[in-house]
Amino acid sequence: MPRQLSYDDLVHSGLLNGLDDSLGQFTIGFVKLVDRSGMEDMVFAGSGTLVKTQKRFGILTADHVLQNLPRDEIGLVFPNRNGGSAHRYLLRINEAQKLRIGPASNDAEGPDIGVLLLHSSDAAKLEVNSAFYNLDKRRERMLATPRSIEAGGWFLRGVADEWTTDGPPVRAFTKVKVFRGFCAAGVVSTERADSEFDYLNFDIDINGAYEGPSDYGGTSGGGLWQLVFEDNDGEIRIAEQLLSGVAFYQIANDGKPQTIVCHGRRSIYAKVLGVLHANAS
Repeated sequence: MPRQLSYDDLVHSGLLNGLDDSLGQFTIGFVKLVDRSGMEDMVFAGSGTLVKTQKRFGILTADHVLQNLPRDEIGLVFPNRNGGSAHRYLLRINEAQKLRIGPASNDAEGPDIGVLLLHSSDAAKLEVNSAFYNLDKRRERMLATPRSIEAGGWFLRGVADEWTTDGPPVRAFTKVKVFRGFCAAGVVSTERADSEFDYLNFDIDINGAYEGPSDYGGTSGGGLWQLVFEDNDGEIRIAEQLLSGVAFYQIANDGKPQTIVCHGRRSIYAKVLGVLHANAS
C-alpha cells in the first residue's frame, strides 16, 4: 500500500541515500567563474533540473537564476550529498537559449520560472553521466489526474550554498570547490493558482534526524518531487517519482527558513511545456 514517510522513516529505512541518487541524476548546479586578484574562483549560482520534451533538452530553473547567469560561459556541477568527484564542465551560454517563461517577481507571490534550452551537442554530453526527465511522458496525468498533495512524500532536491567548501588539489585541478547537494523531506502545506501559474508552499521537516542545511540559499531552481512509496511486508521501495515543482523563494518562519515557495504542476506541465513545444522546431 502507498504510504507517507517522515524524514526519520527515510533514515531508518536507508532510502535517503537512494533518493539522493535517484533524484540527483536529474539535478544540476550552476557555478560562476570569477576572477579574484588574478586567481580563478567559483561561486555557486543556483540549482536546476534536467528536462526534455520532444526533441528539445533543457534545464528547468527559476527565472531569477537564469537572469543572473553570465553572458559567456557557466560551470555545471553534478552534486550529491558527499560532494561527488572532481570535474570541470563549462557550458557556453551563447550556444543556449534563455526562455523567461515567468519573469521573476522577486517575492513570494511569483512567478519566477524559466528554462535554459541546450544545444543538442551539450545535451548529449550531459546524458553521459546524468538523465533528462521526460515531461511529455507525464503531462496528461499530471494535469488531468494529479495526485493529492497529501499522497506519498514530498522532497526538495537542490544544492546548499552554505555547504560549499574549498577542497584539496586533485590531479590537474589546483583550485577545487566542493558543492554538496541535499534532499529535504517535508509537506506541501498550501497550493494556489492564478490565471497562468500555480504555486506550492513546501514546509521542510527540520525535526528528528534532520541533517540538512540551516539556510536554503542556492536551492532556487531546484526540483520539488512527489514520491509514492510502497511498503511490502516492511520493505519500503519507491514506486514513482514525479517532478511537481520548481523552488524560487525562501520564507523565514520564526527565524528558521522552513518554507520554500515553488511553482507547481500546472506551471510545469501546461505553461512550461507549452513554451517548449512552441520552440521545438
